[in-house]
Amino acid sequence: PEGGYGSLSLDYFTFSSSIADHLRAASLVISHAGSRSMFETLRLGKPLIVVVNEDLMDNHQSELAEELAERKHLYYARPQTLCRTIANMNLDYLIPYPGDATPVAKLINRFLGFSDD
Repeated sequence: PEGGYGSLSLDYFTFSSSIADHLRAASLVISHAGSRSMFETLRLGKPLIVVVNEDLMDNHQSELAEELAERKHLYYARPQTLCRTIANMNLDYLIPYPGDATPVAKLINRFLGFSDD
């Protein structure tokens, strides 16, 4: 295409019982903020933008996504900010997820009111 940006290939679906092949083939993943989807993508080392469903009550997805975004493992967006997030993202900014669940477990414990010990 004109402008030197290269080509864009987009695959999308509403549900897949086996998402692993899609994730491995992707150069960027845009997903809902479910913990399984997030961690499966992060473990594969793929850049990730999570879009939080604001209609959920007690939105734990938002808290986990915000924490992982603060740690620079992913980008966090809402439906109305997704286009801006894509336009402004810098994939070099992201830090690979170390695969250690301890920080996330501590976050969940704090959320539930348990000690960090």
